[in-house]
Amino acid sequence: MKKVLVLALVFAFGLGLGGLAETVLETTITATPEALDPAVVFGENDWKVLVNLYDYLVYPSFENASPMSAVAESWELAPDNKTWTFHLREGIKFHDGTALTAEDVKFSMDRMITIGEGYAHFYRGRVKETRVVDPSTVAFELSDPFGPFLVTLYRLGIVNKDLVMANLKEEGMYGEYGDYGKGFLLDQDAGSGPYRIEEFKIRQSVEIAKNPDYWQGISAESPDRVIMTQLREAATTKMLMGSGEIDLAHGRQEMTTLLSLDAIDGVEVALIPEMSLDFFMIHTKKPPTDDVHVRKAMAWATDYEGMLAIYTDCPRAYSPVPSQVFGYSGDLEGYEKDLDKAMEELKQSKYYGQLDQYPIDVSYIQGNGDTPKLCMLFAVNMAEIGLTVNIVEAPWVLFCNKEESIETSPHVTNLFANASYPDAGAILELKYASWTVGGWNQNEWLQDPTFDAAIQEALITADPEERAAKYAELQRYIVEDLCPSIFTFLSVLKPAYRADRFSWPAGDGNPHAIAEFNFNYMYFKMLS
Repeated sequence: MKKVLVLALVFAFGLGLGGLAETVLETTITATPEALDPAVVFGENDWKVLVNLYDYLVYPSFENASPMSAVAESWELAPDNKTWTFHLREGIKFHDGTALTAEDVKFSMDRMITIGEGYAHFYRGRVKETRVVDPSTVAFELSDPFGPFLVTLYRLGIVNKDLVMANLKEEGMYGEYGDYGKGFLLDQDAGSGPYRIEEFKIRQSVEIAKNPDYWQGISAESPDRVIMTQLREAATTKMLMGSGEIDLAHGRQEMTTLLSLDAIDGVEVALIPEMSLDFFMIHTKKPPTDDVHVRKAMAWATDYEGMLAIYTDCPRAYSPVPSQVFGYSGDLEGYEKDLDKAMEELKQSKYYGQLDQYPIDVSYIQGNGDTPKLCMLFAVNMAEIGLTVNIVEAPWVLFCNKEESIETSPHVTNLFANASYPDAGAILELKYASWTVGGWNQNEWLQDPTFDAAIQEALITADPEERAAKYAELQRYIVEDLCPSIFTFLSVLKPAYRADRFSWPAGDGNPHAIAEFNFNYMYFKMLS
């Protein structure tokens, strides 16, 4: 609900009677974060919040996600491609008023690597040492060159060292650091971003308030507060949007809901291409999908055109790498629906003739748009070649919990997986490397030594053209040789919003190249 509150007290935002009204933007999300800790989280909803709470050494540009200066005014790479040195901007303050220095950057990197969650796999085994050169200079010494290192820093939220250290819990798994502040950062922030946490109710809502001392300056037209409420129920969304109690509805609506929202006077729908695509992730270690011929049969049996009809405005995918991401190979033909080819593969399988003994469980996330329809169509497609599919809807937390273990992961899961930085290595490593198993993005459990060696070699390649060629070969290997996933279409986020209440770059046809950064609310302009 967009509330306009006339503040009667002089101390409230420094305004008295007759002063400016506070502006509140009411939004919905499919799920709140499980924590507000940049060293722990890595989901879409997590980063819709964290881009507002924290600052980063570099920030992605709107048009192509190329790195722009942020906390770091400038940087240089040593001739050996192993040492990156960053020169920090002076005058940046955390939300508690203390200065951001190189010590905080070092602490944030060391903490992320030690905790080993979230995006730690970007840096573990790669960042040998982080050194404070002086209060405004920090250097990262790498074990080997890491081609995409600079753009990975879009995910290194800089935390306030002193604040985290003052809120350690003694009991924890990190020695002298106790719990390393994880308990504190469950529901508090330690950032310097354009907004600060006001209230966090896990699995209910997140409320953030404008940081009036933000170093970049923040427009008076940006919302003073933003309330993000977990809401997946379609009827309630339509009712609240129609009554004006919601300003922005998340972009994972079913198509019928989206059409109803779009029909409301004053409501428009933004189209936000994501560096993401829809995967049917196939467990490669569980019968019968441990057989590559079964996996290829499934890929040939899938009705891709039917799935594109469910998710309109979404381009077809032929590779695990989104087409707008650096390193995408456009040379792959991929799979089309061909039942003859599907049966040829199935007949080569060691399970042929006994597939009725191996029903295939397909799991999807509750409340995730039209995903149920995709899974139902998938089940129909598999039945055409004699495979039995059991469809399981799972709440987000349960879905994630099952993915943590090779034993409990289903045969197939469906979700949108995202390149977390604009380089093919991001999605290839996240989806298929042996050291990234156990997360919700990877149900494949590929653990393939050939792939592991090749992705490591690609990532240490500093020259962009050489790295792109290596990425192309990896994509061919995944698609043609291993087939651990079925790629359907590129993701386009479709949030409905009250165009009569606010404007924002995505609504004006200028979406950010990295989808979650569209929800940095400092770029929103309230119209009333």
